[in-house]
Amino acid sequence: FFCAVVSARAMPREIITLQVGQCGNQIGMEFWKQLCLEHGISMDGRLEDFATQGGDRKDVFFYQADDEQYIPRSLLIDLEPRVLSHVQQTLPRLFNQENIFSHPEGGGAGNNWAAGYTIGGSVQEE
Repeated sequence: FFCAVVSARAMPREIITLQVGQCGNQIGMEFWKQLCLEHGISMDGRLEDFATQGGDRKDVFFYQADDEQYIPRSLLIDLEPRVLSHVQQTLPRLFNQENIFSHPEGGGAGNNWAAGYTIGGSVQEE
């Protein structure tokens, strides 16, 4: 699930991805791996030597941190921590840890929409 941020004054050239649930986070992880390959960004967010020149727009999907690291413009959300833990183990330095949300109890919704709705509603302000 992707969400584009649009302003009424000027159309920004930035895209924020919203990865929700097991499927969204698994697809999102593969999406970010591919974007890193295409833009010459290593899996820890550093720019590869061959990618320092050129006119590609890394800032559309990534923002550049103060330490020259490229960080995906992405929010990762899941009620069950298993997939998010896998993402964090596979790409430990790529994502901003403040943009990853997993429910503290970690039970997930268990394929029950009502349970997910109730759990999500209780923590939506976090």
